[in-house]
Amino acid sequence: MKYKYQLHTHTTPTSKCSRMTPKELAEALHNAGYAGCVVTNHFMNGNTGVSRELSWEDFVAAYERDYLECKAEGEKYGLDILFGIEEGVGGASEILCYGVTPKMLSEHPELRRCNSELWSSVMHELGVLVINAHPYRVTRLDANPKPLPLERIDGIELYNYWNQPEYNEKAEAFAKEHPGLILTSGGDTHEPETVGCGGIATDERISDIEKLCEILRSGNYQLLKP
Repeated sequence: MKYKYQLHTHTTPTSKCSRMTPKELAEALHNAGYAGCVVTNHFMNGNTGVSRELSWEDFVAAYERDYLECKAEGEKYGLDILFGIEEGVGGASEILCYGVTPKMLSEHPELRRCNSELWSSVMHELGVLVINAHPYRVTRLDANPKPLPLERIDGIELYNYWNQPEYNEKAEAFAKEHPGLILTSGGDTHEPETVGCGGIATDERISDIEKLCEILRSGNYQLLKP
């Protein structure tokens, strides 16, 4: 499998915690030998760098602008840059949404609410894949985290570069108990140095979000773990 994609990526200014610009992201992907990435910036109920006082349409538009800048920078290197988001849905739980578009988000202002059941329902109605990000990561919000209910997710992030080893081990054990889940790997990268940490490798280019969802559903990919 020859095409590598980073599936968990944050850029500034949309993700408040990121220190990586769209230009730096594109350069880092190219230097790491990746074919592209999904830009999954923190959304309304996560560590957003966008004012929550904006109208819903303007809030979503800020994410689209950031993505389009990433895409334009990526095109200079022939990279496939796809849109996604990471959203907090209650407690320490966060989801990665693959297949969502800015237009979809703009048409659903009810998604302002931090609610896993709501987010799962809307995303699944739209055909979007919902992946439970780093399901066992201990934070100040939750000292004993566990995956979201199975009916609300399509899969889990089996490997996250920033996890403690035991968190990833728990995710692997959970995946063995539930073999139908989509499994992903991500660098959870906020800086150029970790763009090449994690992701997936495929035999095919992933030129759009539809192809990404198709490949993830098929299981025809390899998880990358540095």
